[in-house]
Amino acid sequence: MNVHEMDLRYILRLNWLVLAALAMTGWLTVSGFFVTGILVGGVIANISFFLLRRDLIVVMSGPLKAAKFSFFVKYYTRFAVLAVILFLIIKNQFVDAVGLLIGLSTVVLSIGATVLGQVKKIYFHREEAL
Repeated sequence: MNVHEMDLRYILRLNWLVLAALAMTGWLTVSGFFVTGILVGGVIANISFFLLRRDLIVVMSGPLKAAKFSFFVKYYTRFAVLAVILFLIIKNQFVDAVGLLIGLSTVVLSIGATVLGQVKKIYFHREEAL
């Protein structure tokens, strides 16, 4: 296991923690319907990120040209299915749309927090060296 794989595992765990924090905050401040949107969006985003991570590891571990086509077919198929699912959820108003959007942002928030943490480590490590 290399450093990048550890970072991805950290992001996967952080995704679920961010989702839990957002859901708890939504529960305490808004409503159950809103929290349902956060949870549905977060689960969709986290599962999609997990599948993307798995496919990228497979692509990067083998011959690139052979796996590249398969990766893009899976990626765009998953993207299309995700678009249809989100369209149906929003069209039929199964969940709160704003909550859904917040839930879908869990992966972005986790990646952003991870990047900021790494920048902080590098910056403070550089400051100590000076």
